[in-house]
Amino acid sequence: MPRTEFTAQSVSAGTPLAAITMNAADGTNGNQWRYTGRRRLIVRNGAASAVTVTIRSNSRVAGLTVPDRVVSVAASGTAYIPEGPEALQTDGYVYCDWSAAASVTAGLIEETR
Repeated sequence: MPRTEFTAQSVSAGTPLAAITMNAADGTNGNQWRYTGRRRLIVRNGAASAVTVTIRSNSRVAGLTVPDRVVSVAASGTAYIPEGPEALQTDGYVYCDWSAAASVTAGLIEETR
């Protein structure tokens, strides 16, 4: 099955986090979004235990593979994860996987100036 795509929301300085539309994490197939270098993923973990968010890397530096970015989000916690150039896949997307998805939501934001 294909990954579920997140759509970026435009925000500006001072946008309250409560105004960001959150979507369910796809724990089966993972999620994806178009890479721009200016997007951030906001993750809310409503579960009783921590979850791990993995942003898949697709880069090499000096012949060495850049590892995936792995972020632990505490129970009832929120995380802010910026996309980096190492996450750009050959199809132009960023891939995101979840250790668990029950009670986990995410919103993709892009700052407007």
